[in-house]
Amino acid sequence: MFSEKLLVLLSTFSKYDLNRFRKFLLSPYFNEQEDLIRLFDLCNIAVRKGPDAVATLDKNQVWRGLYPGKKFDDAHLRRLASELTQLALQFKALETRAQNPVQEWLELQKSLEQPELSKHLGGVERQIKKNMEESALPATNYYLTGFQLHWNIFNRASKVVSNTDFMQKLLPADQFLDYFYIVQKLKFYVSWLIYQGFRATEEKVPIPAGFWDYVKNERFESVPLIAIYQDAILSLSHPEEEEHFTRLLDKLDRLAHGLAKEDLRECYYIAQNYCAFKVNQGKTEYYLVFWSLFKNIIRLGILLENNQLSEGVFKNIITSSLRVGEYSWAENFIQEYSIYLPVSIRENARTFNLANLYSHQKQHAKVIELLRDVEYSDVVYSLGAKLILIRTYFDSGEWLALDSLIDSFRIFLRRNKVISKTLKREYNNFLNFVKRLTTLHMADDKTIAAFRRRVMAASANTPKKWLLEKIAEIEGA
Repeated sequence: MFSEKLLVLLSTFSKYDLNRFRKFLLSPYFNEQEDLIRLFDLCNIAVRKGPDAVATLDKNQVWRGLYPGKKFDDAHLRRLASELTQLALQFKALETRAQNPVQEWLELQKSLEQPELSKHLGGVERQIKKNMEESALPATNYYLTGFQLHWNIFNRASKVVSNTDFMQKLLPADQFLDYFYIVQKLKFYVSWLIYQGFRATEEKVPIPAGFWDYVKNERFESVPLIAIYQDAILSLSHPEEEEHFTRLLDKLDRLAHGLAKEDLRECYYIAQNYCAFKVNQGKTEYYLVFWSLFKNIIRLGILLENNQLSEGVFKNIITSSLRVGEYSWAENFIQEYSIYLPVSIRENARTFNLANLYSHQKQHAKVIELLRDVEYSDVVYSLGAKLILIRTYFDSGEWLALDSLIDSFRIFLRRNKVISKTLKREYNNFLNFVKRLTTLHMADDKTIAAFRRRVMAASANTPKKWLLEKIAEIEGA
């Protein structure tokens, strides 16, 4: 591939972004090299055609497009690619800044601190305050913006000895800093609680002495995020006391329309992690809560970030809906929302999740049609697809196909360099369980009971639910 770094970056641009980037390149203020415009045009054609066209775009093809009949010069081409990449990054930075005009005004505020520009400065500060007043849903960054605005005002005033309203300029800066610091500190603490729920760690987020008492001060009651995060912390640190989680859900429901989208999305993410902890403890009734939270996220219009849906969230939504038996809902969601997945993984994610749905619906022919000839480059998808196929072949009585898949699965595990030894061992144990399962119907009750105990004692990563269901079917036959 020609300049993977450049092409991967351009592939993240929307058609609108690509059009605007070309206008950016045509501006002599940013670019005076015609060659870079022609190089972009060549890349632009490939990016618009899709991943296959990008993957097959090579250096010689690009060179011939730029300089037909001239001798290939690799160093010159690499320099052009590097310069175009830097311009693309500069464009992305400018576009990002344009989405946050307040930050531009804050920078302008500092640059206008000259006596002869006092009228200009006053106008900018009024504009910042107006923007904050119009922000009916103050996000975490709202408090940071308030601090930056008032800090600049206080800092300017502190240089004037005769200033009579010194404290009136100091106190707002201090108040906004307090709000921002406390909200952000609570966020960090929640992130640590979530992390330690899934990973063993001896490190802790340091909390200053007296912090928890200070947070309870009545001056912070007007900040809904502080109240929500306190309940989130109680829920995560004392998961067995489920009343904290009930109170968290109640506050989320009541205060949802008073929070900015990014903060509301983070709060729902915390609630989902609590559900995940409970599910991992065997409390499968929390799948219904998990799914309900996702439905709320969709209803509130906060599912997408920058008009994109993350692969992990997509998979979790499908998994939770399948666990509660909402098959039609899951299929509609896959069809409607897969278009928002990143292009590079879109088809893989769509195919895998459809196969998972059809597997739950016992539509074995559809599962086999989707997965039989698919080889995923992503190891997680590859492992998941093989597990679905194993269940499908077993349930449909395709014994020869099952034996062949088990053998090829063992070879895949042996040759793969990414999968850990521990995980390989657990998957091999699962394959052994499946092989034994195929002959279990001929065993006596004592042997079946012993096999059940072996499955129950297996690692938590082993797909035990399906194995136990099959054992139960044999016991009831």
